[in-house]
Amino acid sequence: MVESDKSVTLIPIFNDQAYYTKAFNYWRLIGNYIEAVHKWTDETFYVHVVEKLVANIGDGSDGKPLRVLGVGSGRGEIELVFLNKLLLKFPKIHTCVVEPCANLLTEYQHNIKEKATNFTFDWQNRTFEEFVKLQQESSLKYHFISACNSMYYVKNLQEALQSLYDMLAPGGILLITITADYTGSGKLWRTSPYFGSETSSQDGSPNSTLLPSHHRDSAHVHDVLRQLHIPYHIDNTTCYRKITRCFDAKESEEGNLALDFLTHTIGFRNAPKDLFQQVLACVKECSVQRGGDWFFQSEHICFFITKPT
Repeated sequence: MVESDKSVTLIPIFNDQAYYTKAFNYWRLIGNYIEAVHKWTDETFYVHVVEKLVANIGDGSDGKPLRVLGVGSGRGEIELVFLNKLLLKFPKIHTCVVEPCANLLTEYQHNIKEKATNFTFDWQNRTFEEFVKLQQESSLKYHFISACNSMYYVKNLQEALQSLYDMLAPGGILLITITADYTGSGKLWRTSPYFGSETSSQDGSPNSTLLPSHHRDSAHVHDVLRQLHIPYHIDNTTCYRKITRCFDAKESEEGNLALDFLTHTIGFRNAPKDLFQQVLACVKECSVQRGGDWFFQSEHICFFITKPT
């Protein structure tokens, strides 16, 4: 466990939405995550979501749209892959998009301008907690809910998972993806649990008030779903991101963006030397070397949860 220097404040990346967006977009560009998602969607998603929804609720031949909820949808790259696959069986889809980052939501809206023929959208530029409050008086339920890489950011994981399950229509499916606890970001965050927060905690419990929420991983979701007695099954997908610039002796903007997104801090290169070197060693330990370049390896666990009919 890396010890933090209490005299140094590691500024959370969420404090600057524009910088978060810039770092997020760079992190997206240096990896094969979208390609991995496409392959995974063609194989696993089609069987465990599309075909299962048809079996549970029908194929939409009654003219009613499939109701979809996206939580933390970002710029829509992953969600649109899912929607296009659902469109093969459901001729009409209405999607409610919940995304607190206005910049990313605008990018999503731009991405679907020429692709939204069979889609209608309800744009919600707000946090998931704010959205849940709005839904408390609503009886609307969703057939498919996508929460990909978003459970890092909810304030209370147990409340969030219960709310998501409650929003499912009978026969509906909830998909949650999150980093595996034993690889990539999950391993790094367990090494340095105070990144991205002004507090530090040795408590890795799912609902710790001190643990920075974005440090959650698959083990936390496992634990909470079991506590809530919600059945699920899992799959996984692996991606790689080229992070060679993180190890350059000379500082670069690309290396800084990658390190800042990894640690969820702003200006991590300004951290104490010992801390910086220990974290860099952990990042290298979570990476593989190919042809002189370093690739950060991340495995994501995919939780499938079905509401009984």
